[in-house]
Amino acid sequence: MRRAAFVLALAAFWLSDGAQPFYRAALQSQAPNDFTPDWVAAHAWVHGGPHGAGAAAVLDGPAGNDYAASIGAPRVRLEAAYYVHPPTAFLVMIPLVPLGFRGAALAWIAISLGLLVFLAHRLAALLRDQDPKLPGPLLAALLLLWPPVLMNLQYGQWSLALAATIAAAHAAWERDDRQRSAGWIAVATALKLTPILLAPFLVLRDRRTLRGLALTLGLAAAISLGAGQAAAWRALFQHAGANVEAWQTYTTLSIRGLFARLFVGSPVATPLVAAPVAARLLTQGSVAALGLVALWSSRRGGSGRAAEGCRFALWNVFAVVDNPLAWAHYGILLLLPASLVWRAAAAQENAGRGRGMAGLVAGGLLALSVPNRTLYRLGGDLPLPPGRGLFLSVHLLGALLLFAGAALGARASRIDKPAALK
Repeated sequence: MRRAAFVLALAAFWLSDGAQPFYRAALQSQAPNDFTPDWVAAHAWVHGGPHGAGAAAVLDGPAGNDYAASIGAPRVRLEAAYYVHPPTAFLVMIPLVPLGFRGAALAWIAISLGLLVFLAHRLAALLRDQDPKLPGPLLAALLLLWPPVLMNLQYGQWSLALAATIAAAHAAWERDDRQRSAGWIAVATALKLTPILLAPFLVLRDRRTLRGLALTLGLAAAISLGAGQAAAWRALFQHAGANVEAWQTYTTLSIRGLFARLFVGSPVATPLVAAPVAARLLTQGSVAALGLVALWSSRRGGSGRAAEGCRFALWNVFAVVDNPLAWAHYGILLLLPASLVWRAAAAQENAGRGRGMAGLVAGGLLALSVPNRTLYRLGGDLPLPPGRGLFLSVHLLGALLLFAGAALGARASRIDKPAALK
């Protein structure tokens, strides 16, 4: 009965925006807004850009859009800087430059789909002893239709790449290949800075991983600097703050976004009261509280693979909600934590705790499955009043439910059942 109710609720939440997420993904993925600056920056580097030597000028404001238009790429909406990803990320795009913008966009779709298949395979392997069983191909097909994945494809974002890389890191961790796990986390950090927040988990659980993390990050930075990207790194740190200020109220998975809507405001949301200092203090206090839970769980708690997986899950969720620009597609990074907590729930001898953890996972997945546009539609006309602005934090609520489930699982004081170790 509970399973049927969950499936019905999931379907209702998942399909609450009708066919619109599918249309948007199909149409916009061929000229994806967020992929464009990555490819344009790579093109500027390969071809000398408007000013050569890494083309830092392309990374700043209208100059990026002007250069994009000159090479057949679309203009993107600007609220701050044109490009605010680590320069190591657009180096990954260099092999796609010769394809032209349209060919590169299609190649990025194919790469993203391959990453989705890999991620589904890893998740299915974690859940192979659970009921109901979801084989990798079926899980991949379902995830392809999941709203956060559709949004990732629509914008050409990196969340599938990050989720697949972190899943590879977890697989290496469970094989006790700690250095390789740290290396994968470093690779993810080179694509976007968010995964660096997994570093405390690695170091606290095995200090030797600091070497693998530092070596891989150092190599990526050396390649980037050797490729003449010093100015691009300076531009990143120069413009990152303004970019966060411009976009923070749009986000649905960020703690900072919640308090910015309530106490800062923007064209998206009318604040309850204009109190930027309160927003900053509440954000810092909330992040600190979650960080302390994750730190405590990393030093204490239960033994066994299920508990260790929940510790890994805690830091994954923490990294997402602490990101000031955690958009809805970042929900893809929460699929691994959800799977780890679900696996741990099935391994609990304490039936009450196991049901509680499973319920938290179910609630988290329901919240994360609500399409982004549904939340805006529930809020009404912009700017959203303070109460209705809370709809934009439904995804954050889902992440916090997963965090609570992971915290429960990390405290388990027993060894896993044999089935969970297969």
